[in-house]
Amino acid sequence: MAGMRISRVIYAAAFLILTACAFDQSAGLSITDTPSPVPLPQGTPVPTRRRELHPIETPAPTNSATPDSRIQCDTSVENTETTHSVTAELNYVKRAVKVAQQITYTNSTGESLDTLVINVKSNWQPGIFTLQSLDLGDEQQLPYHITGQRLEINFPQPLPDTCTIHINLKFDLRLPLIDFGGFHAYQGYLGYSDRQANLGQWLPVVAVRQEKAWISHDEIAIGEQDILDIANWDVTLSIVNAPDSIRVAAPGIVEQISDNKWRFILLQARDFSLSVGENYRLLQQETASKVIVELYSFSDAILSKDTGSMDSAAYALATAVKSMNLYEALYGPYPLKRLVIVEGDFPDGMEFSGIVFVGGEYFRGLGGVESYLTIISVHEVAHQWWYARVGNDQAINPWLDEALATYSELVFIEKYYPTLTDWWWNFRVNRLLPQGFVDSTVYEFSSRRAYINAIYLRGVEMLQDLRTSLGDDVFFGWLHQYASAGAGHIMTPEQFWSFLTPQQFAKTEAIRNRYLQQPQINTIATTPS
Repeated sequence: MAGMRISRVIYAAAFLILTACAFDQSAGLSITDTPSPVPLPQGTPVPTRRRELHPIETPAPTNSATPDSRIQCDTSVENTETTHSVTAELNYVKRAVKVAQQITYTNSTGESLDTLVINVKSNWQPGIFTLQSLDLGDEQQLPYHITGQRLEINFPQPLPDTCTIHINLKFDLRLPLIDFGGFHAYQGYLGYSDRQANLGQWLPVVAVRQEKAWISHDEIAIGEQDILDIANWDVTLSIVNAPDSIRVAAPGIVEQISDNKWRFILLQARDFSLSVGENYRLLQQETASKVIVELYSFSDAILSKDTGSMDSAAYALATAVKSMNLYEALYGPYPLKRLVIVEGDFPDGMEFSGIVFVGGEYFRGLGGVESYLTIISVHEVAHQWWYARVGNDQAINPWLDEALATYSELVFIEKYYPTLTDWWWNFRVNRLLPQGFVDSTVYEFSSRRAYINAIYLRGVEMLQDLRTSLGDDVFFGWLHQYASAGAGHIMTPEQFWSFLTPQQFAKTEAIRNRYLQQPQINTIATTPS
């Protein structure tokens, strides 16, 4: 892998393709006014704890570099965005992956670095990730220590500011069986069933650095714990020992090199994830801005009813296209040329850059519009803005993506099915009597239900109260401005609130006091990270 990188020609061509689909903002879509829900009794808030943002402590490495080791900076790299060049082989029968990954990283911190941290999400439990080697292209092993998902590299000498290096990793992955019905079933985006192998956030990434600290969060089975910078991805995947019916669902620009080999290029994305399935049925449709939406499903998505058959995959696809059209009008253009949706063999749904999973149980239901298939499909599509486009710390500030994605469900219903607005509020929110502080961290909950009630559902109540107080024009203008400024960045609650004028911010004080445990927020605008 030493020396592997994407050529400037490929980058330029890919960038032009991916940015050619900007949506015409002049074709605005109106939103039907929705009355505020009836205020619910305030229950006992979820207990809170002091929020801290710090790296996980790790022991010092036991190995050290030789005294004459020197870091060689690559001065030929013009693009300072981190680039991942990957060659991987998936043994489908064994559900095992061999990976060679080169991370091209430029130190843009403004200071010399003694260490660098890579977050390895696939190491969340023993037996999945095995690191074979780690070097800077000279085959000399770098000193490192790995604890959980935190892989800390110790440089033989300080890495200068603006220095570009190539970090080579070779590792093996053994996918876990999806824990159907178990506590970890929701993490089936990295796992396999008898007909599907999912590689969700399977590739190590450089940790975000904030306030002179590398950020790694403990993995738990409630919510997500990721904070991810934008990066570029060039992935070549080979699949062996697989049936002829195998199909790969992946985002980006796709080139099939041979019957069992593919190359994917995905630019300015927070992750590169994919799914491999047997007998995937592919449906596709274009949005108003010519984005191609692809939906990969199984035959169980075609349902038998008394009145005939129902293709729930076709319905989900049409629903996703409608939501894309709406969200582009409200929040700004979708930055890629394709969006991939996969019927997942695990509960609920999950978002990644350019690809989302929607649980198979929803495709097998018979609910029509008034169903979780509608809600979860548009929710996961909304994450292409609130996660993929605008980043946040999903462990410390999960409401910045989850509350906004859940509220996007409501604006979808208001636009396309306005008579079902009351149904959405009752089905999605009111019947569950949500409580808790919206600005809680994922670590403050002992159950998924309590987490969803506080972050998602109390979150949409807060957003609805803000909309009622500010009015539709100000509220949606606020979200559009936040989405535009946050594109490609990691945003904070302080930055979210800073896009209100001082008068508007003052007007929201009572609402913030009701929903937030830290309502007095510094709204001085800061540069997005």
